[in-house]
Amino acid sequence: MMENINVGTNGTPPVRKKKKKRVSVWTVLIYAFIVLFTLACLFPIVYEVLLSFASKEDYLQSDFLIFPVHFNFENYKIILLQDRIPIAFLISVFLTAVNLVYSMAIDILAAYVLAQRDLPGRKIFFTFLLIPMFFSGGLVPFYLTLRSLNFTNNLLGLILPFGVGGFNVILLRNFFAQVPNDIIESAKLEGVSDFRVLWQFILPLSKAGIATISLFILVGKWNDWYWPMILLTEDSLFPLALELRNVLNSTRADLIPDGSVDMNVIFAEGRNAAMIIVALLPIMAIYPFLQKNFVKGIMIGAIKS
Repeated sequence: MMENINVGTNGTPPVRKKKKKRVSVWTVLIYAFIVLFTLACLFPIVYEVLLSFASKEDYLQSDFLIFPVHFNFENYKIILLQDRIPIAFLISVFLTAVNLVYSMAIDILAAYVLAQRDLPGRKIFFTFLLIPMFFSGGLVPFYLTLRSLNFTNNLLGLILPFGVGGFNVILLRNFFAQVPNDIIESAKLEGVSDFRVLWQFILPLSKAGIATISLFILVGKWNDWYWPMILLTEDSLFPLALELRNVLNSTRADLIPDGSVDMNVIFAEGRNAAMIIVALLPIMAIYPFLQKNFVKGIMIGAIKS
């Protein structure tokens, strides 16, 4: 069957006519769903950003979406002038950073050991790791144990008992198992120690898994308010997530009159929105740097070796 070609008058090479690719109805529906789903996810964030910069007058005059006609930073000023918000932010940064280093160190070492095919009792250790993922000892025994160890009203109580994550260990183990065994055996024949093999060979080849687990730990620890609520009673030790929860559940305005803040534009909903945005900023700033490895990490780490 002859194809239709166009020959130029100046002796130019023939140009084949490209067939237009037809777009199916199913493809249009899929893209429309993705766009609508994306807008549904972005709307709450956009709404809170606009609300945090709006004035009380803008809020009272709005029907659905708020447009900050009287744009101001007073809602941010009022939360930054309160003592507990900056301190709670620093406590959250400290807890998240320490938990990240502590948990990653334990999870990486545990995953490397379980990835060894010649480990005696490997299946038994793996079973002991799986059991707590489905069955727990209960909240009351756990709390009583931490109280007997003086881990209540103590930031160590939010760090030491939460070092091991069974799901994280399994995901990292599957990553480490993807590394060719010939590389590890060759290194050990040269007299390289297990710690050096892990540091110089395993971890560089498992960057996607490390980034994925790091993101899990960062988001989980930064947003954790439940265990601080259980273990802490002193307001001075509250992290930002618990402080944000208490403010959002409070019926009091809890505003501090100050000469540097225009109290005429301050309102509780705008202040709460500003607190939400402040709490979201660190995660939103870190996520773009880890996102490129996130999907790859989930897919590869989920493969059973």
